[in-house]
Amino acid sequence: MDLTLFIVALVIFTVSAALLSRWLSARINLTADARAEYAERVLTKPGTIAGVEEAVFVKLYVGAHEPRWALYMPIALLSATLATPLAAIALVAFWPVFTSMLDGGPWYDVGYYPWMFYMFFGFCGLWALCAAIVARIHHARSPEAFQPALARARGEPLDDVVIKRGRPKWAVRARPDPAPEPKSTPETKPATETE
Repeated sequence: MDLTLFIVALVIFTVSAALLSRWLSARINLTADARAEYAERVLTKPGTIAGVEEAVFVKLYVGAHEPRWALYMPIALLSATLATPLAAIALVAFWPVFTSMLDGGPWYDVGYYPWMFYMFFGFCGLWALCAAIVARIHHARSPEAFQPALARARGEPLDDVVIKRGRPKWAVRARPDPAPEPKSTPETKPATETE
């Protein structure tokens, strides 16, 4: 095995292990923080946790505050790493099929610039696809924010609450709200009709 490939694989697995240990240590610390927070709320603010068990509170607290990126980033990195050899085999096997549709000069041989361009962007596309799939899973599994999740656990109907949000001041300055058009009354005729 080539020494360079061994070093790259070692770096990738080391980074993945460091990120996973970061996620795991954060979960352990957040679990301890959640238990302390629950105990403190029992004494000082019992209304905020009325009807919520400690296990549910801990699950909501950890789920809302954990660094989920530290779990999903190694998954993306490892999936891209493990898919790269398969992609190399597929790209090399498809190259003759791709070049048979072209005029077929000697510059399409393996090792020339068109082949290098094809392999480079093939690998970039594969890695982007792995990242996009993991990012989609990360987004689809994102938990609710802590305060709404806690309110939902208490049984408050948050789906019925409508929060009106005004436009920010910078947006109003950039494009003012359209003023309602004045309604014409019989006493005032438009200028085009008086001429």
